[in-house]
Amino acid sequence: MTKANQKELTSSKYQQIAISVAGRIANGEYEVGEKLKSRTTIASTFNVSPETARKGLNILADLKILTLKHGSGAIVLSKEKAIEFIKQYETTHSIAVIKEKIRQNIAAQQNDMDQLNVLVNDFLMQSQSISKQYPLAPYEIIVSRDTEHFGKSIGVLNLWHQTGATVVAIEHDGKFLISPGPYAVIEKGDHIYFVGDDTVYSRMKNFFNLSMGL
Repeated sequence: MTKANQKELTSSKYQQIAISVAGRIANGEYEVGEKLKSRTTIASTFNVSPETARKGLNILADLKILTLKHGSGAIVLSKEKAIEFIKQYETTHSIAVIKEKIRQNIAAQQNDMDQLNVLVNDFLMQSQSISKQYPLAPYEIIVSRDTEHFGKSIGVLNLWHQTGATVVAIEHDGKFLISPGPYAVIEKGDHIYFVGDDTVYSRMKNFFNLSMGL
């Protein structure tokens, strides 16, 4: 979590004093009309400076939860406004917590996507390296998208002239047909293994209406 996000979720010292005092008024610990302890005592209780204590009490004075009189200290004015202030704080704080969780989830997802991008790039680099070392290593596609080519033979499709691919095997329903001839029929869901130059893979993908990528 960044320092900015921590600041958003964590109230300042004087805000914490305002919230704590308002909470004590809301639960009846401090009653309406009661004079609170001096700023020095409050500062000591919360381990802050008298100036910080003053700023916290000023928040409650601005909200008419208590009044500050010179020489008389702080006097409680309204329990209802203290309760309203606490509820508003809790709602705002909950929203901030939810927002931070959303940010963290987005950051985690972005990190996962960055790692996946690295893996995909590594995979493609390795694939290209293997293709260069072993030019006869077959490509593979799974013809899963609807196309007019299904139910037609390799010869009828004129596959080599259309794509430059030489089909070396077809897997259909878990069964391999090695070195299929021109009468071998292509059906939806078949795995087609083929060899060719650097462009043959993309040509076969386009021929069978498949999107590029993994």
